[in-house]
Amino acid sequence: MNAHRFILQPYKGVGSRYCCPACHKKGCFSRYIDTEKQISFPDDVGRCDHEQSCGYHLTPKEYFERNPQSKPQHSDFTAPSAWRAKQTEQRKPTSFIGAEIVAQTLHDYEKNNLYLFLRSKFGGEDALRLMKDYRVGTSKHWPGSCVFWQTDINDGVRTGKVMLYDAETGKRVKEPFNHVTWVHSLLRLPDF
Repeated sequence: MNAHRFILQPYKGVGSRYCCPACHKKGCFSRYIDTEKQISFPDDVGRCDHEQSCGYHLTPKEYFERNPQSKPQHSDFTAPSAWRAKQTEQRKPTSFIGAEIVAQTLHDYEKNNLYLFLRSKFGGEDALRLMKDYRVGTSKHWPGSCVFWQTDINDGVRTGKVMLYDAETGKRVKEPFNHVTWVHSLLRLPDF
């Protein structure tokens, strides 16, 4: 079941695309249709595929705001439920990383390549302050790797991104492969 009454016309070949009323390019304009087949929109209600260069997009809502006389008058349409919202999904419980796991990583900075690079540029005191301020830990996954803990507004740690940096250049290590992974993957926790 479609959650929206007004949708862009599905692509069914070049015949289902039109000339854009703004940029006048042919075959790039999708018109809005009423899934209940009660309303027929003018030819300029739709969206151009050229988002960067043209960006034309006239939605049914904007069309009705500009042309209130065209808005259907039956009670179904004027009720807030007419613009249908997506059905509520069953939410998975949020998973968090335990505080003790995070605390285990917030030291051993002498083994952390990112810290070593920052120390060479800013000095030990400032480098340590940066690591603490941004809650960057030291990971054992790859020798010298760090973990960027990702916290929510309630200071709960949702996950951490483990990355390996070169201690001399400060750049990420991408050879022989990109050294990036997630704590959830390493701990085999369910996705957040």
